[in-house]
Amino acid sequence: MSIRRTLGLVPALFAAIVIAPAADAPAVAPVTEETQQVEDRQVKVWARKEVTINARSSDEADVVSRELWYTSFDGKAWGEWQKHGIVFAKEQPITWAPTEGHWKVYFRKTLTSGLPMPVPEAATKGHAEFIIDRTAPTGVIDFPTSKAKLRGGTKYTIKWQAADKYLKASPVTLRYSRDGKGTWDVVAQDIPNTGSYEWTVSKDMTTAGQLQVLVADKAGNVGTVESTSVLVDSVNPSGTVTGPAISAKLDTALDTDVRDVGPAGLSAARLWISQDDGTSWVEGPFLTEPFKSVSWKATTDGKYRLAIVATDQSGNVSVTPKGKADDQFLYIVDTTAPAITLSSAQGIVEADKAVAGRRAFKPGDRVAVPFAIKDANLTANSVTVSLQTDGKAWKDLGKGLPTDSAFRFEIPAIATKIAKIKVTAVDNAGNIGEVVSVEGFEIQTVVADDVIEIK
Repeated sequence: MSIRRTLGLVPALFAAIVIAPAADAPAVAPVTEETQQVEDRQVKVWARKEVTINARSSDEADVVSRELWYTSFDGKAWGEWQKHGIVFAKEQPITWAPTEGHWKVYFRKTLTSGLPMPVPEAATKGHAEFIIDRTAPTGVIDFPTSKAKLRGGTKYTIKWQAADKYLKASPVTLRYSRDGKGTWDVVAQDIPNTGSYEWTVSKDMTTAGQLQVLVADKAGNVGTVESTSVLVDSVNPSGTVTGPAISAKLDTALDTDVRDVGPAGLSAARLWISQDDGTSWVEGPFLTEPFKSVSWKATTDGKYRLAIVATDQSGNVSVTPKGKADDQFLYIVDTTAPAITLSSAQGIVEADKAVAGRRAFKPGDRVAVPFAIKDANLTANSVTVSLQTDGKAWKDLGKGLPTDSAFRFEIPAIATKIAKIKVTAVDNAGNIGEVVSVEGFEIQTVVADDVIEIK
């Protein structure tokens, strides 16, 4: 490398400076040394540990020895010239291990006649100027941070901060590792230090992801910052209502099953309700952990479609319900008891004649209890027919009876003038309907002897 050409040596001296290799740096691509603009000149920036100078000049045959002088720039002004301290023989390379800083060097030679070059002064320009920078750039990742939870297939903005006095023009390289074990994919290479980059995360499933930001300076130093244990989840959670299918109350606690097979874990789940068989949907209450149930109050009796929209901690969301679907839960609210009517005021009629109005019966008479039941959710075979003969207790005549046919029985041998019939029925919500005959009827078991007078 010709320093006469690049750094402006004085004509009396030509020097070649050979730089020993720097320590290994974690660069993803070869980093070449660059120059730093200093006022009206370009100054080379090196990370080398040692500078070796082989000097040659037009009067080389008359040179006996050389001295190295140097001065440093503190950002405001140049310091005093200092002598290296060792006199180098004519054929001996000048070797110097400078500390980090901005340096000028001056090569003071002495000829065989004993004539030396002048000692450098404040106004002496020097023979070469360079910057030694062995410190890697520093930085921090603002997003995603370590243990961040990301959604696969989603675009995020990587945000970072990087600082160095001698940053390259495009110093940043971004890399991602799925397993964090050294297998890297380059997200972006040699990009400007803008502090942000749009990144679409691959559709992946991992808890050990690692994002790396490498920042290079002009000397070839590379600083590295990483976010570790980055979680990526690409699977939507799921949720559904599991019961009960029907309720006798507007307020109810619904059982739910909410799951997330991905690694992120659930963050939220919400009930959605349709009262018009899926034509429209509204948001309901949120579930609370552990997402096993949700309390909800229906507005009125009727049939509802219910769905759960779940969100995981990476932002994956289950499908918002639209229309009708097989995974929706069908739910009924029924707060009204079955309405039961009897066909006769006494509750019974003759079984064979089915004529109402008879008020007295004898043991063994076959009678029927005709009734009608109205209920949208009537339970099949839920009718019970009971008989009261003492004005107090009820005795079941039949249970589990059909809801659509009259019940027949024989009048028992229990003498009473106040017998009554009761019919009850149950719907699927557990509501119990009941009706009691308005009028009583008589059961006659004996015929009294007449008192006969003969006049």
